Amino acid sequence: PCSLVPQVLKSCTEFIEKHGIVDGIYRLSGIASNIQKLRHEFDSEQIPDLTKDIYIQDIHCVGSLCKLYFRELPNPLLTYQLYEKFS
Repeated sequence: PCSLVPQVLKSCTEFIEKHGIVDGIYRLSGIASNIQKLRHEFDSEQIPDLTKDIYIQDIHCVGSLCKLYFRELPNPLLTYQLYEKFS
């Protein structure tokens, strides 16, 4: 079955809800190499193991990957057409 929520977002947010309730989870950036490693794992596997020490120790890389996903969308989540209504 096709989900409306991309797997990368589903996995990351579930992991953050379970392990990442820390100050600044989405404000602070993770280590760039960890973010790229995690991104590569999502690109090459179905669902990577987020409980690996590398991700548990750098929990911010999981939040950073979510932000990166939204930044790279072809159209913003809050679309250009709706921008005036939001502002």
